[in-house]
Amino acid sequence: MFPGGTAARRDPPRAAQVGWGADVVPWPADLVERYERQGYWGRETLGELPRRWAAVHGDRCAIVDHRGPTSYAALDGRVDRMASGLHALGVGPGDRVLVQLPNTATFVVTCFALFRLGAMPILVMPAQRINDLDGLCKLAEPVAFVVQDRFLGFDYRPMAEELAKRHGSLRHVVVDGEAGPHHRLEDLDDPPLRNTGPRPGDIACLLLSGGTTGTPKLIPRTHADYAYNARASAALCGLSAESVYLAALPAAHNFTFACPGILGTLLRGGRVVMARTPGGDETFPLIAREKVTFTALVPALVDLWLRQREWDTTDLSSLQLLQVGGARLMPDMARRIGPALGCRVQQVLGMAEGLLCYTRLDDSEEVVINTQGRPLSPDDEVRIVDAAGRDVPPGEPGELLTRGPYTIRGYYRAERHNRTAFTSDGFYRSGDLVRRRADGNLVVEGRIKEQINRAGEKIAVAEIEEHLRAHPAVDDAVLLGVPDPILGERSRAVLIAGGSRPELADLHAFLRDRGLARHQLPDELGFVSSWPLTAVGKIDKKRLADPSGPRVAGASAFREETIPLAVPPLPLAALLAESGLEERAMVYERNGEWSVGLGTLAELRIEDGSVRLLVDGSERDWPAAAGMDGVEAALPALPWRGWRAYGTATFELARRFQGLDTTGGTDGEVPLRLFIPRMECRLREGTAVLRAVEEGDLRRVRAAFDDACRRVMEEGNGMAARRHACRLEVSAVETEDAGPYTARVAAALSEIAAGHYTKVILSRRVPLGRRLDIAASYLAGREINQPVRSFLLIGPEFQAAGFSPETVVEVDAGGSVSTQPLAGTRALDADETGNAARARELHADPKEVAEHAVSVRLAFEELASVCAPGSVAVVEFMEVRRRGAVQHLASRLTGRLGGTRDRWHAFQTLFPAVTASGIPKREAVEAIGRLEEGPRGLYAGCVLLADDDGSLDAALVLRSVFQDRGGSWLQAGAGVVALSTPERELRETCEKLSGVARGLVAAPDPVAAVHSAGERE
Repeated sequence: MFPGGTAARRDPPRAAQVGWGADVVPWPADLVERYERQGYWGRETLGELPRRWAAVHGDRCAIVDHRGPTSYAALDGRVDRMASGLHALGVGPGDRVLVQLPNTATFVVTCFALFRLGAMPILVMPAQRINDLDGLCKLAEPVAFVVQDRFLGFDYRPMAEELAKRHGSLRHVVVDGEAGPHHRLEDLDDPPLRNTGPRPGDIACLLLSGGTTGTPKLIPRTHADYAYNARASAALCGLSAESVYLAALPAAHNFTFACPGILGTLLRGGRVVMARTPGGDETFPLIAREKVTFTALVPALVDLWLRQREWDTTDLSSLQLLQVGGARLMPDMARRIGPALGCRVQQVLGMAEGLLCYTRLDDSEEVVINTQGRPLSPDDEVRIVDAAGRDVPPGEPGELLTRGPYTIRGYYRAERHNRTAFTSDGFYRSGDLVRRRADGNLVVEGRIKEQINRAGEKIAVAEIEEHLRAHPAVDDAVLLGVPDPILGERSRAVLIAGGSRPELADLHAFLRDRGLARHQLPDELGFVSSWPLTAVGKIDKKRLADPSGPRVAGASAFREETIPLAVPPLPLAALLAESGLEERAMVYERNGEWSVGLGTLAELRIEDGSVRLLVDGSERDWPAAAGMDGVEAALPALPWRGWRAYGTATFELARRFQGLDTTGGTDGEVPLRLFIPRMECRLREGTAVLRAVEEGDLRRVRAAFDDACRRVMEEGNGMAARRHACRLEVSAVETEDAGPYTARVAAALSEIAAGHYTKVILSRRVPLGRRLDIAASYLAGREINQPVRSFLLIGPEFQAAGFSPETVVEVDAGGSVSTQPLAGTRALDADETGNAARARELHADPKEVAEHAVSVRLAFEELASVCAPGSVAVVEFMEVRRRGAVQHLASRLTGRLGGTRDRWHAFQTLFPAVTASGIPKREAVEAIGRLEEGPRGLYAGCVLLADDDGSLDAALVLRSVFQDRGGSWLQAGAGVVALSTPERELRETCEKLSGVARGLVAAPDPVAAVHSAGERE
């Protein structure tokens, strides 16, 4: 057995203990004696804890992961056996071991096995790659590397092998999973043996600092101080044996592991639930199933959870507490958490180096919303100082300095850095700019250290400034972080340019060519002729960061008016679109918001091999080659801040992306068109935001808004009478084009059998014999459909309305990407028993399952081509989703943009949706062009929104009705695979068509007999 020390003995002086000496700065002897006397530091090592837990809790569940539950007794047994197995490899006290594992019970077992041995795990995030790890190996000289075989698409074994070649100290690679020539983690399962373990004052683990320049610093945490860190946090947070903690952030993160996190929950006898990814698609079902009571997130993820909660109905009633830390939580977001998630909020200001500040559970709402709390320990010493190291007056901002019973005195093997990171009397310089209120709570105002936290992505200021100075037109440069309600911080470049001033778009192109990633590109640009200086001669960045400071010439903000909304947003959006206020209008519904764009301030379109931007009668072109490269370069040239672009992309844009002939497109149809509206309304239940650049336009849209509200209140939905008087009856859905369509399916089956492609979606177009009231059809159709997105387009030449069953791509401001392929269809009606039976058929039908599986595989490969290695995950697989008259098999995949890839690269890669094209895409798109009668136009293309913050939301155009000067029509398709039959695919198109046909409304002036049909995909 590994006893891990004897409770009765007293530790020797720190410098004599394992892992101390020149590598680490010890606590002074008087503080050691004080912290022990006051009970902060106990006599138990971390490795001993599982044994005590097992004795108390036995078969109670300790950890749940994707492999199932692990009891406290089983946890202790696994720790004992793995410690013996590691010992047999030669891992012993004082050795360093890299641990890079995802959130699993194995991560916990591995850490405690190393704690029990007296070895030091270096806790590495799953997303870190060889550059970071190479530096860590040089610094810490680990003897072993424990990795997962594969996680989220990344194979860790070749990276581990390369590190072992570079570093002679790294003798063992241990793999959880398929190990190949390496050690299998589960084989480290030797009988327990007796061995002298570490002492409470020894180093337990090495955490990584949050620095962004060079190799992360290593933070040595002792058994005694880290146990106190978790124990005191658990007590403050009110944890008990009934607590259930969801580890959503990486387990290697100090916040997740011990604040109170995994360690604190186990100390109290609670249960830890491991989530492999932090998105709501995985975590919400885990909260519901495991009755999770608390969890921890960073603000960027809180925003994603809140967005999902606008449409997600998962039962989260067990959730009592959400901790938020890692970056400042803005008050507006903090206020939204309680109503959206039904739980309390606790703000946390913490650092892996030690100090933790929490808002308390009994604090007032004002304190929780507006502060980051107060220190955890009575012996946490906090100073707030100015640049000269003098304490600032109460309430004034300054740098946070701290020392205490769980704050380190120096980084591991970092003597030179420690001279500046710590004061001579042992205070850690945090780099956080804070102020202390009269009630003792701290408020984070920013960072002293030179980095920007943009939506969770850290930007090294000095690095970007060097790149900016390399531009031939730039004499000097400063990069600033300025507050942003969505991103947390956005970046502003301020330049001194002696000659011609570069535009933001040109600067972005220059920086991309130098290899910078999308999030590293400045969001704003300003110029000065000379730097403003402080009294001591330094650049006054505070003055440069002022909101009234320099910005790109001519850039202006949208005027906004926020109004309480007393009527439902759906009919109001339809009435505004058809009001005639402007010739062009577009409505886009997502997550409970209806965005209405009216008129055109600027337009961007792809045509003739270029991206063309039209603003105020002037044109400017960017080369586009075969893709979307010029789009992100062109958008920063817009002379407004905070814009939202509305757009459409025809299916034939795919031919351009796939290198196919593009001469046979729809006459006059621009493949990609974005417009910035002259006026805009953003409507939610209870609130409307009206936007315009010009004051006169804001008055115009307010008048139209008031009139539309009056009509809704007077008429119920503003158009009820004409909807019911002119409702169309469904006919000819099954017979229209039935013979030619089944023949096309038969031809496709022959080509599939010949190996030309695996899957193709073939559609049929059903003309309607009458003009439609598009706005009324949109309103009626939306009431009988449950789309992921809906849209309404009104223009002089073309109108459309639709109910999108899926998004093609979603990109948020932080670069997170997701897509949701649907494949596999069954009818949906009022008979719930029949619906359930048909849902079971979906999972049992080999044709439907095969069709869906190949779609998911392609989506995974496509995402992986534009995302950071290892970031792509399938977070939802083959769930049944209801969409109007049909139900589908649905999966969701997520990732994070990698390198220099931007949102338009993701769009190009995922467009057209596999749901509407086929596999492989090039061959499928080519076959569609041959087999279908004429171009598709907007059908199977996209409607989309793109925002100034870098986000993009593109919805697949299916389940839609279209109208131009030549007539109106519906269109629907079905996926053809080797197991298809022409009759089954015809039936699928009928099922989809009916969901739209049931909501069609004829134009008020009857013309011809109705030859109606309906579509819904």
